[in-house]
Amino acid sequence: MKMQVSLWKVLFFVLLVFSAFPGPVSAGQAKKEITGDWQVKIEFNGRQITSILSFSSNKNGELAGSWISFSGLSELKDIKYENGELSFVQVYRFRDSESEAKFTGTVKRRKLTGTLSSDRGESRIEGTRLRPISRAVGNWDMKIKVEEREFTANLIVKQDQDGKLTADWQSQWGEHKISDVEFKKNKLNFKRTSKVQDRQWESTFDGTVRVHTLSGTFTSDRGEIKAEGKRLGSALIGKWNLEITSDRGTRKQILQINPDLSGLYGPIAIQKFNLKDNQVSFKTTLEYNEQKSEISFAGTLQNNKLNGEMTTSRGTRTVEGWRKGRTKTNKPSREPDVVFVPTPQKVVDKMLEMAEVKKDDLVYDLGCGDGRIVVTAAKKFGCRAVGYDISPKRVKESLENVKKNNVGDLVRIEQQDIFTLDLSKANVVTLYLLPSLNVKLIPQLEKLKPGSRIVSHDFDMKGVKPDKVVTIPDEKDDYGDHTIYLWTTPLKKEKVSNE
Repeated sequence: MKMQVSLWKVLFFVLLVFSAFPGPVSAGQAKKEITGDWQVKIEFNGRQITSILSFSSNKNGELAGSWISFSGLSELKDIKYENGELSFVQVYRFRDSESEAKFTGTVKRRKLTGTLSSDRGESRIEGTRLRPISRAVGNWDMKIKVEEREFTANLIVKQDQDGKLTADWQSQWGEHKISDVEFKKNKLNFKRTSKVQDRQWESTFDGTVRVHTLSGTFTSDRGEIKAEGKRLGSALIGKWNLEITSDRGTRKQILQINPDLSGLYGPIAIQKFNLKDNQVSFKTTLEYNEQKSEISFAGTLQNNKLNGEMTTSRGTRTVEGWRKGRTKTNKPSREPDVVFVPTPQKVVDKMLEMAEVKKDDLVYDLGCGDGRIVVTAAKKFGCRAVGYDISPKRVKESLENVKKNNVGDLVRIEQQDIFTLDLSKANVVTLYLLPSLNVKLIPQLEKLKPGSRIVSHDFDMKGVKPDKVVTIPDEKDDYGDHTIYLWTTPLKKEKVSNE
């Protein structure tokens, strides 16, 4: 009997010991350990290069990833992660060439180490997991209603390198100090000490963050006050897929914009993205091999699309961006306003001559058709030009024309609704639309800089007096004579007859 009791004690002890050790890591837990962004440093030929490794889980629950370097975006395949062991194959494509490199390494305590091997040799890699930015971070435009009066303020929430949150309350009414900032499970809480003239009091804030809105209540011995906020720059925040095009081809890149409007262009840190109305810009400096190169971007944010130009010491490239997770689409927002009729080349030449196009000008062609006007402007005058058309077929034809004439470094083609465009950067605007459409464009054309030129083929602009009108005979008599109208800004308004 004693032997049986002893045996049961032994079995109980063994079960207790084994239950004290964790079981094998599940597939879901393993994915959580690796998913996210990792900043990695590569030693190659005595140089250190910084890149970003980004891992996520796809629709099938499998690991997916990308390698983000300054030169562009490359995909990862054959990703395997188990018990801290990580391996994958990096695939880099440029133009018609493709190369691969194999990574094998380990992940332990937020540290990634390993070796990247290719036909060019081996490179040592070390990386650390980037801390995610709290969704409470950002500049919140707050509105507070006290009885019948409404007050506005800015709540600026910041996060330090250790993940700790701090905040400032900026208001034209009094002085305010915020402490004990906490954010858990969408709930934002802090204490506020306020002083207005000779009065001072303390309050607590309990709020909820939902995407880019903040709603909550201030509670003090005076009672409760409701507060509502919207995060500034919300239309820009998130990850963007970019396509960057030059005469050497198109490459892909990632733009990460944080809630506080800091972020990353590829692996390069951006201290501040500027957003005013729908205009986006940033500047940064790339340091490589003891050399510095300035990078600047200027573009337009519209309908969840980001279009603009990237300028470096190597020249200017066109940029097209759309939110990560969405697919690039060429579907027009509506049908074209006019049927495409090509402008004869001699008319194109005369339009640009009348506009006195110079090398430093920026030409916009609204309804660019096959791109002949912008291509001619670039080839003949060496100026930059942008063609806009709502039809994907016309955009395709224009891009082919740009490529055929080797002017991709000067000409950009965009699929856009011309009545939503900001035209203020152009010096010259060319038109071949209809009289009613020209009139519809007047509010946009009035925003052009003084001295800008507008030329229209065949159709006038009712209510605006032209500076010059020229008629060109059509020798073939296909469409009759061609008339070209020239206006300069500011536009000269004239009375419109009701007849």
